[in-house]
Amino acid sequence: MNVNYNKLVRDRVPEIIQAEGKQVIVKHLNQAEHFEQARLKLYEELKEYEDANIDEECLEELADILELAYAIGKMHGASYEELEVIRRNKRELKGGFDKGLFLEEILE
Repeated sequence: MNVNYNKLVRDRVPEIIQAEGKQVIVKHLNQAEHFEQARLKLYEELKEYEDANIDEECLEELADILELAYAIGKMHGASYEELEVIRRNKRELKGGFDKGLFLEEILE
């Protein structure tokens, strides 16, 4: 039985599938295709996170989202370390999202 997936997968997924005795057909994406497919995969993972209802499942989806954020950051020319510096600087300047503040309105 053949199943079409047509989506970006983690680097070792084809190898893991082959170890199960199955054949895979993969395409190596060019830079533009890779960027577009990574963005689409990010939306997919966000949806999976939204649909997850078990804490452990949520953490798995968050890990996938982080992995994609790092990969897309690399496509923009930034390393993990550079992204972390940007994140820390923004947190220092504007704070994090820990307090659950919801801005309803600004009065002028």
